[in-house]
Amino acid sequence: MACKGSAVRSRLAPPDKRVIEGRIKNSMKLIGQWIIYAGIVLVITGLIGGFTAMAKDADSMATNLLVLVPLGFAALLTGTVMTQLSGTRQ
Repeated sequence: MACKGSAVRSRLAPPDKRVIEGRIKNSMKLIGQWIIYAGIVLVITGLIGGFTAMAKDADSMATNLLVLVPLGFAALLTGTVMTQLSGTRQ
């Protein structure tokens, strides 16, 4: 009966600090990668859509789409910083 109680206690014990830090770093890296992909999509959409709208003389739509380009670069920078901070130190 003592073995059963010790098994329950080991499952209920808090995880090690290194395990928690590893999970946080892995999730931070994954979120950073998704932000990088979103930034790439924003930049491409803004450039292609904005210049296409400028060619069709739709100036208000062009300015709205071209605003996506700096937002995409900000997302790229944020994602890059997140992935670099979550990397391993050597």
